[in-house]
Amino acid sequence: MHAPLWLPLLALVAATGTAFAQAKKAAAPSGPETRYFTYFDEFLDGQADVILKQVRNGAAITSAVLDICYPSPKGSDRRDRFTTDLKVSGNSMTAATATQLDKSPVDIALTQTRAPGANAGFNITGSIKIGNRTLTVNSKETSDTSEKDFEDSKSKDDDISPAPAAFVEVSPESIAARVKLDAVTDFVKSLRGTNVYVSKTSLIASCENLRAGTQTIRMSVNPETASATINQLKGRAGVTAIGWSYGDLELARAIRFPAKDWSSEGKIDSGKIGTALTDTLKKAFNADSAISERDEISGKYTIKLKRPSAALASLGLSETLEVTAMAAFDKPGISDAILLWIGYPTGETVDEQTGARLLLTETAEDDAEDQTVDDGGAIDELAKYFKAQKWDEETSKFK
Repeated sequence: MHAPLWLPLLALVAATGTAFAQAKKAAAPSGPETRYFTYFDEFLDGQADVILKQVRNGAAITSAVLDICYPSPKGSDRRDRFTTDLKVSGNSMTAATATQLDKSPVDIALTQTRAPGANAGFNITGSIKIGNRTLTVNSKETSDTSEKDFEDSKSKDDDISPAPAAFVEVSPESIAARVKLDAVTDFVKSLRGTNVYVSKTSLIASCENLRAGTQTIRMSVNPETASATINQLKGRAGVTAIGWSYGDLELARAIRFPAKDWSSEGKIDSGKIGTALTDTLKKAFNADSAISERDEISGKYTIKLKRPSAALASLGLSETLEVTAMAAFDKPGISDAILLWIGYPTGETVDEQTGARLLLTETAEDDAEDQTVDDGGAIDELAKYFKAQKWDEETSKFK
């Protein structure tokens, strides 16, 4: 008797199913996996920067490191931080350490469990005591992320360029120094009495600074003295990198023209450019008057213009405008081309009539609206006057 034809087919299906199951089992991830939590829900009112790194083997936590950066004192811009290995015992994680700056004692006691429901994340509960302040941790359904996604989400470098080929990605007046944390105070003190503007916000160490062990101090100088200032500061104690960085230069509001008629003996003729700049902007804005001042420390021009207020002509009101500008060679050192950049104009309506005057003020509604002043095609007018190129966004070149 012959076996039914369907028996071999049934055996083939069974064998295929077994092989597929074995292949699927072999493809499943095995061994330790690194995962990251980047927040504790409602912890410190969301003001803490949390990194909890765990190595897990299946459901078991094999090691954990907690790194928390937070406002200190509460509500301030200043940050303190602590980081420590956690002692893992089942679902419990504990540690005792001290903060990086204030050396305040820290005690940590956390418990981690799976939140109910598929893909619901983890519940992390417990307490963290910093000094005499006990903080409750009650983070429900907390999601984690892979090591690759965590690394991709980290902020990038601070764009310090020691020797830029041209001022495109960086700005001619803006310099920055990366300084070791323990040397920041002395470095900043050494800038007293110098012709260097220091960014106030860069004086406060960020969480990234505390973790990196360095702080980036941002400064603004006259483009003419930037190279000399960089050379002078790079030898200071604790400086690990220094160069040009991002700043005021916005290429869409800049022109580039030959330096031949606007410089002498390797120096830009700032007076000649200032006069041409002021006259051209006066024409572009249809202003009755225009005056300019140049800050010798920053190298920037401030042009103040005045014209009748078109919107309120019947009242005889005036509109005062202010425009900031800067001229510099288009690359460090001496070049055959000059960049001229102008900022966005700002305006204010005033009553300058003789006798009694209106007291004008801005309302909350005015503040919420866009108060941008039309620049009257000022960039085009400057390009015509200086026979200059303008920045082309499509080709990323001056044309």
